[in-house]
Amino acid sequence: MRGPLALLLGLALAGAAPRPTPAPTPTANPTASAEDAVPTPRPDDKTLVAALDIVQGEGRERVSLYRDGTLALSRTYEGVRTLKKKVLSPEEVELVEKVCAEALTLDVSDFRADVLGGGEPRWFRIEVGRPGEPPRAFRFDELAGVPLPLGRARGALEGLLDRFDEKVVSEEELWDPAAVRTGDVLVRRGDEMRFRVVRDDTFVRSLELLEVERNLERLVVLREEIPKLFKDPARETKR
Repeated sequence: MRGPLALLLGLALAGAAPRPTPAPTPTANPTASAEDAVPTPRPDDKTLVAALDIVQGEGRERVSLYRDGTLALSRTYEGVRTLKKKVLSPEEVELVEKVCAEALTLDVSDFRADVLGGGEPRWFRIEVGRPGEPPRAFRFDELAGVPLPLGRARGALEGLLDRFDEKVVSEEELWDPAAVRTGDVLVRRGDEMRFRVVRDDTFVRSLELLEVERNLERLVVLREEIPKLFKDPARETKR
């Protein structure tokens, strides 16, 4: 079979004029580089995955996660509001969504302890997004006993608050979390609180941790984030 070049030569020898080569279509910005043409990596989907409100007195704190990975922290005190934002990976969004969706199976949405008398307890409010429906809200005070699915959702969302902690962990302080297993006790950086690993979810690379002393605080953290939040257990054992 003859190629395109041979065909053109044959037409020229026969007296037929070859078709002119079409001019290239001008681009909107001829000087734009290939890097400028790279599309946005993720869609701007602001659908709510889950949110946690913490209210006490005049202060309010809200951390909310959206499907496009946007993580927002809003703090309000005496009418003054501050807002910070970060971006999570799709894997982290999927983990939080999976944990918080378990709370949607609960029949009760309000939990109350009423043991503080005239005190002013902290109130928590969790919103869990639902496809095609408004988010479902759960409300409870800090001493109320809540079902495990709601406690896990609270732990996952409170863990996101640590992303806004301005403490910088040096390279020397980081350690390999591969050996951490269920039953291990880790010491949190900053407040020295001890947490026991109560669940190791290898499918999504996450660990669930429960506060040792009071059993009130529960965290769900990706394994690779553990060294940023907790001290090296090997060093703590030597001490």
